[in-house]
Amino acid sequence: MNKKRNILLILAIVFTAFNLRSPITGVGSLVSAIKTELNLSVSSAGIITTIPLITFAIASPFISGLSKKFSAGQLMIYSLITLAFGIVVRSYTGTAGLFIGTAIIGTGIAVGNVLLPSIIKSQYPDKVGMMTSIYTTSMTIFAGLSSGISVPLATKAGLGWKNALAVWLILAVITIAIWILQRNLQLEDKKAYKEAPKKNMYKSSVAWSVTLYMGTQSLLFYCFVAWLPTILQAKGIHTETAGYYASAYQFMGIPASFSVPLLAVRKRNQKAIAGIISFVYALGLMLFLFADNPILIAVSVLICGFCSGACISLAMSFIGLRSCGAQEAASLSGMSQAMGYLLAAVGPFIMGVIFDICHSWNVPIICLIVMAVFLLAISLKAGEERTV
Repeated sequence: MNKKRNILLILAIVFTAFNLRSPITGVGSLVSAIKTELNLSVSSAGIITTIPLITFAIASPFISGLSKKFSAGQLMIYSLITLAFGIVVRSYTGTAGLFIGTAIIGTGIAVGNVLLPSIIKSQYPDKVGMMTSIYTTSMTIFAGLSSGISVPLATKAGLGWKNALAVWLILAVITIAIWILQRNLQLEDKKAYKEAPKKNMYKSSVAWSVTLYMGTQSLLFYCFVAWLPTILQAKGIHTETAGYYASAYQFMGIPASFSVPLLAVRKRNQKAIAGIISFVYALGLMLFLFADNPILIAVSVLICGFCSGACISLAMSFIGLRSCGAQEAASLSGMSQAMGYLLAAVGPFIMGVIFDICHSWNVPIICLIVMAVFLLAISLKAGEERTV
């Protein structure tokens, strides 16, 4: 790969990562305004952040197959166009459009979710840790930026929640332009893929371990993104300040997103690092449950944010570390994200339903603690030195 093409590809990967969370994470900070204006119940508002996860789950299994028929570059362009269209529909076509547009956004993002790990495995087989660090860090930075600026854009800038969520259209268009220059990018040599023995991921215990790890950490992340500002407001934190807390939660994941993949690839197995992260995650959630002053609340949010960033980067690293080639990585990525996000999809909605029943956030938070303990158990299997 020549230097110019390498720079363009890294740029395409980074800008794609910018788009993978930012159109979604800003919704959590604005959910109160959306709920009030559209007269939605708490559980209905929770569906807004659940819809992308459902579309991730539905679309992901098909992406590996599509990558054999189209170039990876072409698929990325189509997915980003879908994302851009979804952003417009979500903001400007009424209450129904809010839900339909969110589903379209999830479909567009799903392609990047699945393809980026396999593109890295294909183009940078000896630098999986470094490239995973770069793209997960980029994703985390813009996820935090979206959480932090959504409320100020809607209120202080006078854009309202619709325009505040629509600003991510600009980023999608820029990324489309970059991928046009990489439209012929292929995952790997097609002859080599045809000659390789085919594996059924659904019969692999390794694939299921990675899938459960992906799903559990995704459930924890999206529940926090969906309800953290609302829970903070219930704890007495001002609305705008709650948005900053949510942003800090995202940004705290940046150092973890960058460092954890680099550490993971240096170890024969990742059981120790995965187990420690999960244990600290559970402790952070327990502190969040009992925190009753701004300092303790902030500390607990930062701990959970760090662990969240560590978990997503480790989950993405597992896709490369537990596969033997780019197409195998694409298949594992498709399975883990399809089944994994299906597990995660129920989280925000069920949290909303539990709150509607109990009128307290304590029970939903206790459920998250239980899931963090389960994450600890499954991380010890996903971290074993095996391939699918």
